This record gives sequence, C-alpha cells and structure tokens, in this order.
Amino acid sequence: MTTFASSSRPLRLTEPGELIAAVPALLGFTPARSVIVVSLSPSRDTPGTAAIGAVMRHDLLLPDGDEPVPELMGAAFARFGTVCARDGAEAVLVVLVDARLDRPDSPAVDRARRVVDALIAELAHHGIDVAGVHAVPEIGSGSEWFALGREARRGTVPDPTASPVAVARVYEGGLIRRSRTELAEVLEPLPMPVRSRVAGYIDEAVDSRDLAYEYAVRAGGRDHADRMELETVLDRIADHDNGIEPLAPEMAELAVLLSNPTVRDAVLALAAGPYADAAERLWITLTRSLPDPERAEAAALVGFGAYIRGDGPFAGVALGVALEANPRHRLADLLDQALQAGLRPETVRGLADTGFEIAARLGVPLPPPDPAG
Repeated sequence: MTTFASSSRPLRLTEPGELIAAVPALLGFTPARSVIVVSLSPSRDTPGTAAIGAVMRHDLLLPDGDEPVPELMGAAFARFGTVCARDGAEAVLVVLVDARLDRPDSPAVDRARRVVDALIAELAHHGIDVAGVHAVPEIGSGSEWFALGREARRGTVPDPTASPVAVARVYEGGLIRRSRTELAEVLEPLPMPVRSRVAGYIDEAVDSRDLAYEYAVRAGGRDHADRMELETVLDRIADHDNGIEPLAPEMAELAVLLSNPTVRDAVLALAAGPYADAAERLWITLTRSLPDPERAEAAALVGFGAYIRGDGPFAGVALGVALEANPRHRLADLLDQALQAGLRPETVRGLADTGFEIAARLGVPLPPPDPAG
C-alpha cells in the first residue's frame, strides 16, 4: 500500500530524530513496517532549511535471502521518483520503520540496505540525491534510531506529540491516528443489521425519487428538479450538523440523491468552504451505514475532501473503500489515480470550483470557498 501526503512546512535538517518524530504528523498516522520518503527543496523563506514536498510511504517489503528486491517495492520507488522529479525536489530523506531494524547489527539490516540501494538507483535516474537514511524500530518517544549510511550515527526520537509539525497539525484541527488501521476504522461499516435496515429502504427510495424527479421536471425543467434534490441534501447536512441523526429511510434517500451526478458534483464544492467538516461528517455516517455499492458515492466524497485539504492517507483509505464498494466508480477511480500519481491537492481542487459553478447554475447559493484552500 502506497500513501502520499504533502506539506509546505519548513524543516531544519540538523537532527534526524526531529524528522522521525514529525513523520506521524506529516502522514496523519503512525506508520509501522514502512519506508517513508520525504522530498526536499531549498526553502525560499528561511535560509538553512528545506521545504517539505511530497511525503511518500509504502509497506516495507524486505527481500528473502538472495532474492531480488520485491517488484512491488520497485514499482513504488518508480512512482516516488516521478513525484519527486515533478515537484522539483533536489534531495530526499528516507526513514525505515520496522521492528526488525532495532539495532545496526540486526540480521535484517543488510536486506534493508538492498531495498535502499534500489531506491537510490531509481532516484538517481531523476538526478535526485538521498541526503540521509535512518532506521527505527518504531516511532515513539525514546525509540533509538540509527543511520544506514556511511556515518555510524545514532540517537533517540523525541516525543512525536511535541513535534512542532504535530502541534501545528492539531492546532489546525487535524488528527494523528495511532496507525493506518485506526485511520481505516473511521470508515468501518456498521454492523450488518444496521446496514441491512438501510438497504431495505433503497428500492423504495429509488421509486419515490424517480416519481418526484419526473414531477419536478414537468413543473420547472431538469435544473429545477436538480435544485430540489441539491437543497434536500444541503438540508440533511444542516440537520446532521445540528445533532439530528438521519434515520434509515433518510439515509437511503440520500444515497439515491447522491447518485444524481449533478447533485454529487455540486456538493464537491462543500469540501472547499466553511461547510467542509459538516458535510464530511455526514458522508462518513453514510459510508458506514449504506450497503454496497451505494456507499461508494459517500466514500468518494470523503476521499475528495481529504485529498484537497492535503490529507492524502485518509483520502487513500476513503477512495479504497469507494472502489471496493463499486470498482467502476469513475470519480473515485479518477481521484485514486491522481493520488497514486502524487498529484498535489490544488491540481484536483478544480472539481470543487466546478461544483460551485453547478450550484450557481441551479440557483443554489453556497458560501464562497475558503481563501486558505
């Protein structure tokens, strides 16, 4: 599994332990058995520091014996190289997190070096240097790290929760999960009886929606019908934000309304404005409550919102859920391909702008986008 995140935070390069401590905040979760590559370019604002670009993670797969480096690692490194080159990175820092790498003379160290050599060779094709490689058994306060380079450097990891990057992330309202598994649990399906109850209303919701939509089209045209459906979704978001949980019939109704591409594309705009959190909470509720394939729409909306705010790990989880529920979901597939290619959030944010245009065309006023977006 490959994870991408991005940051524009300055990072002093004098202490590897500080970099390692910042990794959970940069990714949004504490990685285990992972290779993390942090792309760097000189900071324009602060001399002596480097600006962090893409932060890339992949499961660390070590070769067995004399076997070659696993193909999955080679494919991941090829993507890393492409992303770093596109971002104009001059160098990267590499962190290996693996309980098998608990000391410099561990049996797994030589196998890890072969993986690192493959990464170095791939990045060299793009003219990108590896400024440092550090290994640590786990990322936690007091964990001992060591360098895999020529210098036999060692040290301890400071408290990750006190990292300036972590403090800034929490201040901005972000969360740092204890693991990627915990990140995935946010979208874990509710017990089957709950989902089955919602599923039981889907067919009725489809019939009711089709009839209502036909009447609305006759009364005022297709835009009028789409406007009514969009307004219903916005009302449900407001209700949920005020603590009113949707009942099973209402969740089924929302699933059907979000299957209208015009409505779905319009609510993409919410991810760029002041209603982003409120909308995401409802999308998460729907993702956990709806059956397959209906939950794909809500999960894709969660993924889009996470993507454009720079939370690549959560976006990857949500888009994976969407594609598992509906492998042919076009929006989820588009976003997942963009994420795996390491495209920056601003690249896909244009979808939110399109959402604002759709809402305006339908005559539904939405708050303007957040200037910080």
